[in-house]
Amino acid sequence: MKPASRIAIIIVFLALIRCLAEFFRLDHLQGNQLTISIVKPFILGALVCAVSCLFMTISLFYSKNRLIVILAILTIGVLFVIKAKMM
Repeated sequence: MKPASRIAIIIVFLALIRCLAEFFRLDHLQGNQLTISIVKPFILGALVCAVSCLFMTISLFYSKNRLIVILAILTIGVLFVIKAKMM
């Protein structure tokens, strides 16, 4: 496994953790005022990251290092699009 594919998997996995952890930050800040519409973009981002991690892991089994990096770049791009629509 090449270092670039290792780094790509770690970055997407960290993005998954960040999306899931955002719920707890928002819960702490907004408490009872937290609604599904506020949390929805982060749930969507976590789902995108999780599916991407699955495909990246499967690609890892077949030594498709270039595909892993491409999937990571696409995932980060999709996360930026979700964030832009959120604002």
